[in-house]
Order: sequence, then C-alpha cells, then structure tokens
Amino acid sequence: MFKCDNCKRITQPREKLTKYPVEYRDRVYQYERKRRTIATYGKEIVKEINLCEDCAKKLKNLEAN
Repeated sequence: MFKCDNCKRITQPREKLTKYPVEYRDRVYQYERKRRTIATYGKEIVKEINLCEDCAKKLKNLEAN
C-alpha cells in the first residue's frame, strides 16, 4: 500500500506502483582509459513520484498523444 502522489489516494494492497521521473539534471561521467580521460554526458533523475495504476495509465495515454 502506498499513497499516490498525483491523486493522493491510498491504494489497495498488491496494487502496482509506478515511479515516474519529474525532474532531471545533466551529469558528466568521466573515466580513464590508457592515460586519457574520457567524458560522457547524460541525465540523472533528481525527483520521481509514485503513481497508482489508474494515474499511470492516464499519463501513458497523454504521452502517446
């Protein structure tokens, strides 16, 4: 059981939880290979919300359109 961050509803036991990222930040990953530093760029999740099954379906339909 958990509380949906979108509709504020307490879910039923065994209801599926969907984590949805809402905030990202840019990230630089550096590593060394043969005495040379290589940098790659990506995104890192800063904040994510918990969604119930109904809200996750609604959000998925909105993204598909």
